Amino acid sequence: MPPRSSKRPSGPFPYLDTPEWRAKFVQAGVADARCHLDEAALKRLSTELINAKSLIKIQGKGTEAVVVGFKDNVVHPVVTEHGTLFQLEAKQAGLAGAINQFNIRFAHDVAASAEIPTPNVQSAAAPSGTVSAAVVARFDSENELQAHLTFIEGRLASAEQQRPYDLKADLEASGQSERVTYHLIRYVVGDQSWYSVAATAGSNRTRHRHDLFGLQPAVGILGLGQSTLGGSEGMRWRNPADWRDRYTSKLNTFHDVDPHDLDEAEDNSDAELWVERAEKALQVAITDAAFVIGYAPAENVHADFDAALASTNLRTHLRGPLEFSDTNQAMSHGRKLADQAYADDAISSLEHAVLTGTQPAAGLASDPREAVVALVRLADRLVFPCDDAGQKRIRKALVEPSKSLLRSRHAEAREKVRCALLTVAVGGVDLPAAAMDTPAQKEVRSGLQTSDRPAAELIIVATSEQSGHEREAARTELAHLAVPGLVNGKVLLGSYGSTGDRRAVSTKLAAAKITDDGVALFVEAIDALGEVMLRRAGLPAPVRPGAREGRLRPVADGAVIVGGDPDKPADSPWFTGHWPEKTDTPGDDSGTPSEPSANERWAGLLQATDLVMKRARSAVAKVEGHFANLAALVGPGREMTAEEREAWQDQLDDLAKVVGTAGQKLRSLRYRVPADSSTTTHGTVDNFEFGIDDGEAAE
Repeated sequence: MPPRSSKRPSGPFPYLDTPEWRAKFVQAGVADARCHLDEAALKRLSTELINAKSLIKIQGKGTEAVVVGFKDNVVHPVVTEHGTLFQLEAKQAGLAGAINQFNIRFAHDVAASAEIPTPNVQSAAAPSGTVSAAVVARFDSENELQAHLTFIEGRLASAEQQRPYDLKADLEASGQSERVTYHLIRYVVGDQSWYSVAATAGSNRTRHRHDLFGLQPAVGILGLGQSTLGGSEGMRWRNPADWRDRYTSKLNTFHDVDPHDLDEAEDNSDAELWVERAEKALQVAITDAAFVIGYAPAENVHADFDAALASTNLRTHLRGPLEFSDTNQAMSHGRKLADQAYADDAISSLEHAVLTGTQPAAGLASDPREAVVALVRLADRLVFPCDDAGQKRIRKALVEPSKSLLRSRHAEAREKVRCALLTVAVGGVDLPAAAMDTPAQKEVRSGLQTSDRPAAELIIVATSEQSGHEREAARTELAHLAVPGLVNGKVLLGSYGSTGDRRAVSTKLAAAKITDDGVALFVEAIDALGEVMLRRAGLPAPVRPGAREGRLRPVADGAVIVGGDPDKPADSPWFTGHWPEKTDTPGDDSGTPSEPSANERWAGLLQATDLVMKRARSAVAKVEGHFANLAALVGPGREMTAEEREAWQDQLDDLAKVVGTAGQKLRSLRYRVPADSSTTTHGTVDNFEFGIDDGEAAE
């Protein structure tokens, strides 16, 4: 039995309505003239939606209350060339619903395949004078149904590869923004019969939602295998009322549980799995849905409920998603992010206008240096925020996973958005993301910290003669604020520069910031970008003697070279020559180091050898078993692409190289006496003994 409502854990994942309200829902469907479903279909539908109370129209009060149908504002007509469909709009649990196994996009593929059984699908019969709003699908056996379902899953997976964005990641990060429409299908399989709710439009959204919940598409049609919740193998719960609350209880139990809080001494693989499911499915815990409950054929047209459903599905798929280049996509994301931040009151109207290019960035402050600092910090605040609201906003805009799953590719994608925002705000600048100081993965999760100091104060601290943590932090922040000016001034070209200097941008900045010349260059870069901002705004800019617009003057002895040649500005080769790559790192000689002796290190490592080998053998065995399990399930729609296989093979080859290198090191664990030594040895290879000198023997 499902857990009692008083004992089950609460959380964001909704449970089924009570049996009493589900029964009233059935009464409403029977009483409503717009509903053309039988009681069995209505009972099944009552397990698909939540908060049925808000849908039911009741007349009278108390003991005289009578259910008379559905409220008018929740049932909407949809006119097609084959008649009018009546759709009931409601809220739905994200794990509910099913894919449309009989999607018209794949009907020809099924008919053309000699191996896939062609099902008998037709509109359901109804009492005289009405047309049932359901479809009947007949299979000779459940094996035939599963073969057909597996084929359709493969077709859906193949079609998904043509989508220019990751729908599953979108659902995980942003939830389901578009309503999915469902209709009732009565499956007749051998001597069994049951209803299921299939997606009229939205099979891919339903499939990916189920994937986030850890469910397979077959669950929505055949029911949940009891072994999923610790029950018997080879048995299913066909009725969602038998299993859905149990599954929901698990999700709510592990919602907001940190995997690191689980007891590492025990096998918590099952708990970790539920934690992952609850985290991934959070944004689709509750979704909007519409359920086709009625059908009125058009006049002088043959009643064809299935054709009416198909026409609505075709309308949905006539609109394809637009494709964007990387730059345009970053621009689009940046605009969406700025609009949402403004709607959330996270930025002012002026800041929003600057980021969307309708107001010049020079208007952020009266002083050009302060305007540059304000602009860079503004972009940082939106793209690499420190607050939870900002993190949620950027992850939704870029369709990112949860914070714990952010990787370097997400940092790179965000950097492109930041460059796009800065480019729009300034105008006419060249800020390739590859040349910028993209934050590390840890900083993407935590956000970029700032001191909020004015530019003038920050420069004073950075140029202070007294070294210390405060000056170091000021120089680090000043370097970051100067990067757009350094990049636009052609001084920083990233690791792709033409000088052969392949150091990362962060490494180059670190080399410069420890010197007074570096600090002077950072200030020059900020001034150069401020000059560009003023001129783009049509304002007079301060004259920088010996400099062209946007380009930087060389520095020496902690100051800018004022009387230099404007035709020979600072550039990437000059930077490399001024701060060349160093092969050695100066050590800290402030104390007396005391390291373990060779014997101590040897004893510690030798003692750990057995544990290291046990862990390695276990890990390798898991890898072998994992790929063996995958290989056993290869089939239509269940395969890796050539690129994926090649990528995993590269990683396996790397492991083989590591093992080979370890073997070479193992063979070298034998001490050989130098050839010119007078020391002799006795014994065998396995029982190595050092000899003694003649002088020692004489004693």
